Amino acid sequence: MNKQVDLTEAQQRAAVFFEEIGWQSAKDPLPKIVIDPQLDADFRFENQTISVSSPEHAFYALTKYGRDQATGQLAQKSYIAALKERCLMIDIGRKFYSLADLKAIVRSMACFQFTHLQLHFSENEGFRIESQQFPEIVSEECLTKQEIRELIAYAQNHEIAIIPDFDSPGHLRQVLAQKPQWQLPTADGTRDDRALNILDSEAVAFIQEVYREYAQLFEDSTYFHIGADEFIDFDQLENFPQMIEAARERYGEKASGIEVFIDYVNELAAFVESLGFVVRVWNDGFYRMNRQEQTTLTENCQISYWTRWNQNMAPADVFFEKGYTMINHNDNFFYYVLGEAAGYTYPTYEKINNEFQLTTFANGQQVAQEQLAQTQAIALSVWADVPEAQTSREVIQAIFWLQAAISQKVYNEPNRPKETFRKLYDGWEVTFS
Repeated sequence: MNKQVDLTEAQQRAAVFFEEIGWQSAKDPLPKIVIDPQLDADFRFENQTISVSSPEHAFYALTKYGRDQATGQLAQKSYIAALKERCLMIDIGRKFYSLADLKAIVRSMACFQFTHLQLHFSENEGFRIESQQFPEIVSEECLTKQEIRELIAYAQNHEIAIIPDFDSPGHLRQVLAQKPQWQLPTADGTRDDRALNILDSEAVAFIQEVYREYAQLFEDSTYFHIGADEFIDFDQLENFPQMIEAARERYGEKASGIEVFIDYVNELAAFVESLGFVVRVWNDGFYRMNRQEQTTLTENCQISYWTRWNQNMAPADVFFEKGYTMINHNDNFFYYVLGEAAGYTYPTYEKINNEFQLTTFANGQQVAQEQLAQTQAIALSVWADVPEAQTSREVIQAIFWLQAAISQKVYNEPNRPKETFRKLYDGWEVTFS
């Protein structure tokens, strides 16, 4: 009985979504949908029937069916997603996106069977979600908590979960602007205004309370991304002698200073896990090739592997071999950086289609096919390095096509011309407020 209710409810949501973006009327009958536990795929289209291996695949099957019907690609065949999760991360810390903007993104994600929307809501230049506990850290232009709750419900209705993303102990200029005493001391007697003094217990407790507040707002989320990237220049630890001294007090003379950073991340990961989340971190600060760490990153986290621009960063294989679950954020293909800052160029539908394979990680690393079993997700990231370089609408329009290319890779489909999705784009695009 529950299975039938799940399928019926998924059909109702899909019908409303189809009508919303102009695919078909909600009054038009959808194909029959049934559960086939023996199906060796996520779903199958055959003889006006959609078979799904379990109820959780129903909405994705229906939206894939509707998309293929709208684009003239409907085929009688089985589909299995090579990666369980498809994520879109958006930097709302540096660039404000309205609730209407984010809902438009949710609709494009639903077109291409994406599963998670990651909200990077804090950056050096901005903090964009209302806070009752620490209103002084919030940017003037921000989303209210009620708007976030509305977004969560809207996303859930499209079978998309939200991942909160609050980065520490780096990327904290906005958060620490009025708390300079908690900024990290440097060798020349100044303080790094972007970095938390992880040796100050009051500073650490403050940051944990920020996480606690947003853990309550995002209590229905499975994941919480705690960042841990670009804290300092990990190759210039001598600029932070207090870290070196503290690390040697804890771990002996072989310690380099990075150990206290790892301790901070491990403590924070345990704290956020205790609040009910699976923790994710970026890769660049861990298992670096040019130093012997006297402690290691907790196993109780997942790795967002985004880059190896510095050869001292650990290869992807290191994390695979240590048993971590991986998320492929490959910055060579999936980093949409506004203003094409930091040496990036905008990714394109054609580049993803023609050059990317699911086994391709950052810096051209090719991992073994069997390692995809440890790869939980593929992720497109939208960064606002130069916020004014494009309007929010221009960003959202551009990334529609990137999602189309990623979806084709995930479902092992032919590399179709971009114009295949033009009718789909036109229907979706008019839903902007």
